[in-house]
Amino acid sequence: MINPRLPRTAILTLLAGACSTSTRTGNAPAAASGNSVLERNNHASRDGHFVQPALTRAAAATLVRDATFAGTFAGNMWASPLYLENGPGGRGVFFVVTTGNDVIALDETSGAAVWTHNIGASPMNSGAGCGSIHPIGILSTPVIDAKARTIYVAGAIGGQSIARHEVHALSVDDGSLRAGWPVDVSKLSAGTLAFSPAPHNQRSALSLVGGTLYVAYGGHVGDCGPYHGWVVGINAKDPTQTGAWATGGQGEGIWAAGGMASDGTGVFAVTGNSTVGTATHLDSEEVVRITGLGTLNRTSSNLYFPASWRAMDGADADFGSNSPVYIEVPGATPASFVVALSKDGHLYLLDSKNLGGQGGHVVDFTVSMGAMSIHTAPAAYTTAQGVHVTFSTDSGALCPNGGPTGKVIMSVLIPAGKPPMPQVEWCAALGGAVTAPIATTTDGRNEAIVWFMNNGKLNGVDGDTGDLVFAGGGDTCTGIRQWTSPISVKGRIIAGGDGHLCAWSIP
Repeated sequence: MINPRLPRTAILTLLAGACSTSTRTGNAPAAASGNSVLERNNHASRDGHFVQPALTRAAAATLVRDATFAGTFAGNMWASPLYLENGPGGRGVFFVVTTGNDVIALDETSGAAVWTHNIGASPMNSGAGCGSIHPIGILSTPVIDAKARTIYVAGAIGGQSIARHEVHALSVDDGSLRAGWPVDVSKLSAGTLAFSPAPHNQRSALSLVGGTLYVAYGGHVGDCGPYHGWVVGINAKDPTQTGAWATGGQGEGIWAAGGMASDGTGVFAVTGNSTVGTATHLDSEEVVRITGLGTLNRTSSNLYFPASWRAMDGADADFGSNSPVYIEVPGATPASFVVALSKDGHLYLLDSKNLGGQGGHVVDFTVSMGAMSIHTAPAAYTTAQGVHVTFSTDSGALCPNGGPTGKVIMSVLIPAGKPPMPQVEWCAALGGAVTAPIATTTDGRNEAIVWFMNNGKLNGVDGDTGDLVFAGGGDTCTGIRQWTSPISVKGRIIAGGDGHLCAWSIP
């Protein structure tokens, strides 16, 4: 029984902790235990769904910025924050990473730094002749193994330019480096192809599935140099055991910020366009299931690419600009899907058990128009209406009743059916950097709210209708980078920008 004499904020915190945030869309292993947020979009499925009993729509409308939470640090942040409930000394901490190669643990109450660890000098430039991020150290969202009390991060190392790429394992308690780490990815090969450091970029969020750490690589803005799409597999307990898969063609990068999705067996990765053009298909515009220490079993069950792959290559309409999400849809045939969005506005539903090979999708549903219309990390949630997939679009969104136009957050309903026939439920206007949404419910199904950063302001909209629930409360969080998403912890919403975290809670 909750003590009725406790202050309202304390009661809400207890309620938030009463339901695990491990509820998810699909059967991928839950990342979180209790209130922890251990990876990008909360679960290995990448559904971005957070069960928050305190965040009813009525309560969410009253959110205020946490005035006593500082949460400041030095450096730019292109990743999303993480949270560990039982951190150093039993206290809850947020984790942030910077392009200056710092990993920082921040106290959940005050925002003060608990520890800081630098993984090595951050390069000022790629050294390959292109790229737009300076310095270019840690860009991706790490992943935490709560049982091993370890956070895994990947970053570029060097002086003026990239000398190598490393993967580090750090103690969550004090930031110290685990024995046997780091792994120097620059020394790895995929078959006869050696990894070349300078033209590669590590933007995609890390995954930890079945004891294997998966790290993906693509190229830099400008597509310079002979890069490929790579998925590196590292045995988390024995980092001397490594492997890698690389795309057969040049380019074909795996770079979407939301990372790779999983149903519990390996990871689903999405590749981009070839940068040299080929008459025959190699690995461009492709969804692949990678298992073990970086293995692709090249059957139609384990890969998919649209029949329009050559036109997509020619238009720079790469599949790899968007992260996949794994969902299960009760009453649908098949029952589980990989949802993959393409830059040119298609939402593909793929049978997760049989990806289908060339043109073997279950559904191809057009959600926007234009070759450059979507770069995002989708989320998924369930209401009485069914399973929703929500994501941002840059332009050309095919919204109900013709609006809004420009950048929007969209929700697409994936109903039961053989096959299911998706439909756009709503769109909400989006300004500033194109950011990615998350969703909260009070119990896994009810009071759904979709949250996103909108021109520096936190917005929450009704998950069924898109109607505005919370419009920022007059507060602006500066320095929010594109394709990042907030997280939800104990009834709070936390977003990360350059040099600080911003937090909102129920008064």
